[in-house]
This record gives sequence, C-alpha cells and structure tokens, in this order.
Amino acid sequence: MKIISIKTALNLFFTAACIAVIDTVSAQNLVLNPGFESGTGGSANNWNLAQAAGGPVYGVRTNDNPHSGSFNFEAHLASTGAGPVVRFEQDAVPVTGGVTYNFSFYADALAGSAGDVTQWDIQWFNGGLVGDTGFKNYSPGNNAYAFISNAVSAPVGATSADVIFYNAGAAAPSLSATIDFDDVSLTAPVPEPGIAALISSGLFGVLMIVRRRKF
Repeated sequence: MKIISIKTALNLFFTAACIAVIDTVSAQNLVLNPGFESGTGGSANNWNLAQAAGGPVYGVRTNDNPHSGSFNFEAHLASTGAGPVVRFEQDAVPVTGGVTYNFSFYADALAGSAGDVTQWDIQWFNGGLVGDTGFKNYSPGNNAYAFISNAVSAPVGATSADVIFYNAGAAAPSLSATIDFDDVSLTAPVPEPGIAALISSGLFGVLMIVRRRKF
C-alpha cells in the first residue's frame, strides 16, 4: 500500500478546508431573472410593473446601463403635476419561514436625478399576508451603481415572498429622476461546517499518516 507524503496530506487537507469555506458563502439566489437578462422588449420575465402613474413615467427593461450582463431595469419619474410613481416587483418567491435571508441589489440614480424617494419592501405570505418588512428607504449611487444589502427574516410559517421596489418622484415639473436596477438577490446562508471539527479531523488524518510512516 502506497503511503502519501506529509506534504501531500497537508495540501489535501488545506484544499478541503478552502472548499468548505467557499461553500459557506455560496447560496442559491431565490429571485428569478435577477439581472433582467431575459424578457421581451421592455418587459422582464418574472417581473411585474405593478404601478406607473402620475407621469410621464416608465419602468422598462433596458440595455442602457447594466451593472453586469447585458440588461438592467430602469424607472423614470417625471411630473406635470401629480407625484409620479413607478413600482415593480417579483411575486411568489419561495421562502422558508423562520429563516433569515440576505436581500441585496444594485441601484444607480442617473445624472440630474432629483426629488425622488426610493424604497424596497418584502411582503411574506402563506396563503395570505403574514408579515412585511415595511417600505425601507435607501440611497442609490450617484451616476454609479451602489450595492444595497440587508438581512430580512421570514416569519414562521411564511412560504413565499413578494420583492417590491417603489420609486416616487417630486410633484414638481422641474424635477425628474431616472434610477437603474440590477442583480437583485434573495439568499439564505448555507449552514457553515464546524471549523473546529474540520481542523481536528484534518490534523487527526495527518497524525495517522505520520504514525503509519513510522511503522
């Protein structure tokens, strides 16, 4: 029986440890079409333009300013009197109740944007509404994408979530705003393996190899 060297054993151990660490930060994105890559014309698959009012306003899938890939979603807010609103969302995202998720996305307010209020909201469901994060304000980047990230906890019993972006403009014709969105993510952390147990088992394996080499 061939005995591998201590150096080889250590290399195998540290390779396995690195893979384990990588696994702890890898998680499945529950949001479908997160980068708005698939769709027809200005409509993005899996996303619903729920409200576009008080215009002139629009919410469209576009390739003008992607953060990654080839497409992004753009909300434009202008007004001739009433305050403009653009709301788009993805409904029925499957979730597990009692789990804390990481919700993140990239947002960019294009040059000249002013008077706008940007918010996100996640509503939790199990047949009916069982919880709500409430509308949360955030600040898009200023003509550059900013990364927005928050921890959100699904109520016990929740089975799905609606991911909502709400954009309101000023009721003033002199003010308008254009906000781009990309790379939306809702992920649950992967259970982290016991690091101490990993190290202990690795060291035990190395010691066994050393012992075999002595006999």
